Amino acid sequence: MSSPPANCPDSSPSTSIPPSEVYHTSTCGSILHTLPTNVPSEIFTYLRHGKLDAFHRSLNIYHKDIIQMKNENEQTVLHVLTTHAYPYSWVRLLIMFECDPCCQDCDGYTAAHYAVERDDIEMLKALTTRFHSNVKLFSDEQKIVIHERCLKALSLRQTDGLTVFMLACHHESIKCLDYLLELNINDVHLQDNFGDTCLHYAVCRRNQNLVTKLINQCNANVNGGVKQRPSVLDILQFNRDQRKAFERSSEDSIEQILLSNNALNRCQIRRIVKKRKRSHDDTEAVLPTLTIGHASTVTNSQIETARSYARLAFSLHSQRKFDDAKEHYKLAMNSISNDILDWADYAFKLALIHKFHGENQSALDLLQQALVVRKQFENETEDIAEIQRVADSIKKLSLM
Repeated sequence: MSSPPANCPDSSPSTSIPPSEVYHTSTCGSILHTLPTNVPSEIFTYLRHGKLDAFHRSLNIYHKDIIQMKNENEQTVLHVLTTHAYPYSWVRLLIMFECDPCCQDCDGYTAAHYAVERDDIEMLKALTTRFHSNVKLFSDEQKIVIHERCLKALSLRQTDGLTVFMLACHHESIKCLDYLLELNINDVHLQDNFGDTCLHYAVCRRNQNLVTKLINQCNANVNGGVKQRPSVLDILQFNRDQRKAFERSSEDSIEQILLSNNALNRCQIRRIVKKRKRSHDDTEAVLPTLTIGHASTVTNSQIETARSYARLAFSLHSQRKFDDAKEHYKLAMNSISNDILDWADYAFKLALIHKFHGENQSALDLLQQALVVRKQFENETEDIAEIQRVADSIKKLSLM
């Protein structure tokens, strides 16, 4: 064989792989033949990239090692198969190899939590269905033990304290929720780490069908949860207040369901907007948050009466029917005590009408009272700043 001309470069690209390197480790060689492995990084790479044939060859030989493996997120191969929505037969195979369905990752999730999060009912069934009597690999006693372990996973809580049932309500995973109810699993009365229940999630989501299911089918307590936190009725009313009048039909319908089951107010949720200086450019960043104001001396009926007057007052105010709006603001204020945030809201609105009519002293008196109430619950919020701006503008007018 003749050697290449002196001015012709070698046709082989330079490589760092020694000539003696085995061929199956190359990209092309791995297609032709992949050796079984029990190296965790290689196993999780197979799953991450969908190389199920290579995973299967390894599983057949090293299944005792593989079912114990965890990745950097503390996830088992069962977690990864579930989160990637691989065919359900793989999940059944891993459970057959006794991969533990109760293992929890760094977020406290079991594989069942991930199935429910996507409302993947078939995956959830694959994780929980008992092996058929025709499966001869196990004794009946072993099948019972495996099945009980699968069901136990449904009672485990992730880091925020949610079971699979609670997570189904949180994510509105109705298909999985119905399946769990078929299994006689009902965690509707359980509280998460913050003291809230499934019904709180359903009301937050504005999901009337889910609210109805939890109350009528699951016997949810409409006044459940930690008493120092907002009730489902408090959440409903906060949601409604964030929406325009023509967008509130869902809240109105849910409210009727809650009130017909004797739901009560406990607290008031407030949206607080704080301004904070950015260190790098000295500009202000707006940081909206939520806070809770307690008003234990005011009854549910008093608050709702006041809010009914206030809703009508807001409508009249927007129509520039100031005299009628003023009277309804007064009715709202007279329906509740003057030491809660609702009262401060109505006082501020009434002060604006007094300012419009040139009744500056009446406006200032109301603004001062509203400011005192707000400062009992809040500090440096946008609402406080707005009251102060209006008061300052009136004072400037008085000096002119």
